[in-house]
Amino acid sequence: MDDPERSEERRLVAEARRGNMTAFETLVKTHQRLIYAVCRRLAGSHQAADDLAQETFVKAYFALSSFQEGLSFVAWLRTIAVNSSLNYLRLRKKEVSLDALGPDGPKAAPVPARGRADEPADEVARREAGRRLREAIDALPPEQRTVFVLRFYENRDYAAIARALGLSLGTVMSRLSRARRKIRSRMAGYL
Repeated sequence: MDDPERSEERRLVAEARRGNMTAFETLVKTHQRLIYAVCRRLAGSHQAADDLAQETFVKAYFALSSFQEGLSFVAWLRTIAVNSSLNYLRLRKKEVSLDALGPDGPKAAPVPARGRADEPADEVARREAGRRLREAIDALPPEQRTVFVLRFYENRDYAAIARALGLSLGTVMSRLSRARRKIRSRMAGYL
């Protein structure tokens, strides 16, 4: 028996391939939060993620004719989002942001304060640990951050990561191992 959501998605993709813009807009609305989240985890900033998510949907629209029927549309979108994010990170690696340089070298982006002053101490500690974890992930080199995000946020297995990034399984495992070590080191006081 076919999943009704999957059937509806296939119908929308078929309509979009025939030029129905309303069908494509429905697909965008359905998947925009997920694609934004993928881009945000990889790119690290809201503005970059917003641009990358939009770029993902533009690329998807123009590549609809190459989408293979029967495959998962959302998995296809995720692959486009990951590739767009990786390209962004490669280009960004070559640039040095003047905003990131202070008198003492690079600085971490400020994290807005949230919550109420009367929160329980464990909630405050949990938020601080979450903030530190995000900073530790953002501080990873792009190739390690990408593997880490795909493994722990996207729940992809090593082989899927290797295929998506065009790497050997050993390279994926070593990058993930280095990323874990670096995060563990930065989080030593919170783990």
